[in-house]
Amino acid sequence: MLRTGKEYLESIRDGRRVLCGGEWIDDITTHPKTRGYARQVAAFYDLHLDPEHQEHLTFTDEDGVRRAKQWKLTRSKEDVVEKRKYYDYIFRNFHAGMFTRLPCSNNTTLYTLFDDPQPWEEQTVYGKGRPMAQNIRDAWRELRDGDLFSAPLFIDLQYTRAHSNGETVPMLRIVEERDDGILVEGWKAIGTSTVFSNWMNLGVLWNYGTRSDQIIYARAPTNQEGVTHVARDSYAKDDTAEYDYRFSAHGDELDSMAYFDNVLIPWENVFHLGNEEHARLYPQRVFDWIHIETQVRQVVNAELIAGLGLLLTESLGTSKHPVVASQLADMIRFRETCRAFTLAAEETGNVTPGGLYKPNNIFVDLARAYYIENVNKHIETLTDLCGRSIMMQPTEADLDDEHIGPQLANALRGPHISARDKMKIVKVIRDRFYSEAGARHEIFERFNGTPVFLIKLLTMQRVEYAIDGPLVDLARKVCDLGDIEELVRRADEERQKLVEQRDKPEYIKGQDVETV
Repeated sequence: MLRTGKEYLESIRDGRRVLCGGEWIDDITTHPKTRGYARQVAAFYDLHLDPEHQEHLTFTDEDGVRRAKQWKLTRSKEDVVEKRKYYDYIFRNFHAGMFTRLPCSNNTTLYTLFDDPQPWEEQTVYGKGRPMAQNIRDAWRELRDGDLFSAPLFIDLQYTRAHSNGETVPMLRIVEERDDGILVEGWKAIGTSTVFSNWMNLGVLWNYGTRSDQIIYARAPTNQEGVTHVARDSYAKDDTAEYDYRFSAHGDELDSMAYFDNVLIPWENVFHLGNEEHARLYPQRVFDWIHIETQVRQVVNAELIAGLGLLLTESLGTSKHPVVASQLADMIRFRETCRAFTLAAEETGNVTPGGLYKPNNIFVDLARAYYIENVNKHIETLTDLCGRSIMMQPTEADLDDEHIGPQLANALRGPHISARDKMKIVKVIRDRFYSEAGARHEIFERFNGTPVFLIKLLTMQRVEYAIDGPLVDLARKVCDLGDIEELVRRADEERQKLVEQRDKPEYIKGQDVETV
C-alpha cells in the first residue's frame, strides 16, 4: 500500500516522550521545534501518490499491490540501477539531499536481516530456540505492508568500558530474560529522525569491550512505554522566509538519544541476542544498503556544489577567468569521480545468500571515504568564489523596503542577473553549508555510519589483502617470489597477526563481494 501524509502524521500522534532543547513536546506534529520535519516526512509520502511522480517512485509488485520503490528488493543489476534512480529522484525533488534520513533511507537497515535471517537465529546466545528468523520476516512484511518508518539505533555512547569497580555501564543491556520477552535498560545513541519514526530498529556497532548482555538486535515502537527520546535542540527556522533560509525553513530531522527504563521487548520483536563474534562481523553488513543510498545522495551533493559554483561565477561575471575556470573544473571532476564509484559498484556487485544483487561494498565504502576527504575543499572554494557576499546578505524584507530596497538592488545586481536572484544563490550556499542546519549536515556526512578512518579499517577487514591473496597475485609474480605454497610457509608468522581480521565464518562471506 501507499500511505498518505495525513495517515503518517496521525500515526505519530501517539504519546511518545520527546525532550528537545529542554522542552517536553506533547505533539511533534505541531510543536515549532518538530512540526517542520514531521510535515516534510508527510510530504515525502504524498510525493509517492502524486501522479506526476508515481512512475519514478512506485512499482506494482507480483501481487498487484502498488508500493514505494523503497520496498523493491533488487534481484538484478537492472533492479539496482532502478533503485539508484529512485533515490536520485527523491533527492533532486526533495531539497537536494538536505534530509539524510527519510523513511526510504532508514528502512534499508532491515534489508540484510530480511535477506539472510537464519544466521541471526542460529547464532543467538540468549533466547535459543525461539523463531527469531520468522520475527525478522514478520517485521519486514509489517513495515512494507504498512509503508511504515523504522529508524536504526545502533550507535552507543562514547563511554569508557573499562570498569574494575563493578560500576554499571549505561549502554542498553539485558536486565532479565522472561517468558514474555527481555527486560532492557540503558541508552542508545545516536539516531537520526528516530523521534519521527514508527519503529526503532535496535542493534549494536561492536566495539572493544562490548559485553554479551549489550548485544541486542530487536525492534520496539517509538512510543514504547518507558522510552524517552532526548533530541538536540532544533535548527528549524520554519517561522522565517524560505527566501532567506532555503533549507532550514523546511524543518530539522533531529539527532537524538533514547533511554530505556526497564522496557519489556516481547520475544516476537527480538532478532538476535548475545553473540559477540556475530556482533563484531555480521552487522557491519547491515549498513551496506544504507551506504549505497548515502553514495547516491553524495553524488547529488557534489553536483549541487558544482552547479552552485557555475551559477555563482556566471552571476559575478568571473566564470571565464582562468583560475576560476580551473576551480570549477575541479568541482565537476569531484562530482564525476563520485558518480564513477557508483557505476563501478553497480557493475561489479555480488549476489547475496538471499538472492539479492548488491552493489560492490568495497567501491561503496571507498566512495564514501573519497567524498568525506574531499568535499570540504570544494565548499571552501565555493565560499571563496562568493567573496564577502557570503557574510553580508540582505533579507527579503530589506529588499522589499520601499526606501532602501531599490538602492540595495542596484548595488547588488550582477552583469546578467538581478539582485534578488543573485542573493538567492548566495543564501542557498550560506544555508546549505554555514547555517546551524547546514553545518550539522556536513558533520553528519562525516560520521554517517562510521567516520572515515573506520571506513578504511573496516574495508581492509573485508578485502582479501594477505600476501597469499588474489589482490597481490600480480605483484608476487612480478617480484618473482616463487611458488605460492612456499611463500605461504615463509609468511606464516606474519599471517598469524592477521587472523582476527581475515577469519570470517562461512555464513558471513556470502554478504561480501569477492575481491579478485
